[in-house]
Amino acid sequence: MLHNTSNNSWLFRRDEIDALEDELDEVFDLHERSDDSVNRSIEEAVIDEQERTEHAYEHKLADILGPDARDEDEPHTCEHCQGGVPDGVAFKDMLSQDRDSLYARSYRWAVEVFAWAKDGYWQVGMRNRDMFRVLLNAYLVPVKVTFALSEAARDDEYASRIAGLEYDLAICYLSRTRESLGSLRAMGLEHADLRRMIGEADALGLLLLERRAKFPPV
Repeated sequence: MLHNTSNNSWLFRRDEIDALEDELDEVFDLHERSDDSVNRSIEEAVIDEQERTEHAYEHKLADILGPDARDEDEPHTCEHCQGGVPDGVAFKDMLSQDRDSLYARSYRWAVEVFAWAKDGYWQVGMRNRDMFRVLLNAYLVPVKVTFALSEAARDDEYASRIAGLEYDLAICYLSRTRESLGSLRAMGLEHADLRRMIGEADALGLLLLERRAKFPPV
C-alpha cells in the first residue's frame, strides 16, 4: 500500500525535507488519483524499489552511527537539513547556493530528464515501468550528491563514511535512471534528447565513481 508522500521512507527522510518538493508531490498526487489499476500496480512496484533502497540505507547508517545513535540529544544530520528551510525559501534554491561542479551538472541533467519523463509519461502516454522509474529516480541523484557534500564538510568521526554512503545512493539512482533510459531506447523510442541524456548519464556516472573513490568503503 502506498503511503502519503510526507511519510514515504525514501523521500529524504533526514529531517523530513524533500528536495524539489512540488514536482515530486505532483507525481504522487497523480498516482493517487489514478483509476487505472494496471498502471497503479506498475507505479507501486517502482515506489517499493525506492523504499527498499532507503530502508537499506537506514540500516547502514545505523551501523555507522552505532546502537546508541537514536538516543543522542543531537542526532547526526546533514548540514542543509539542520534548522529546516526558512519561510519562503525553496529547498532547491538553498542547494543551488553551493555550486559544486558535480552537483551543478547532475542537477541540470536531472531537471531536464525529469521534465522529459513527466511529459512522456502523462502527456505523450508512454505509461510503462521504465518511464515512471526515470521520473522517480532522476531527481534523487543531485539530492544525494548534495547530502554527500554536506557530510564531507563536517568534522566528526562519521562524516566521511556517511558521505561515501550518500554517493553510493547517488550512483544507485543514476544507474537506475540510466538503465531505464536505455530500456526506453531499446523499445524503439528514438529521440535526440534521449540519446544526449543517456550520454550525460554515462559521463556523470564516471564522475560519481571518481568522487566516491575519495571516501572510505561502507
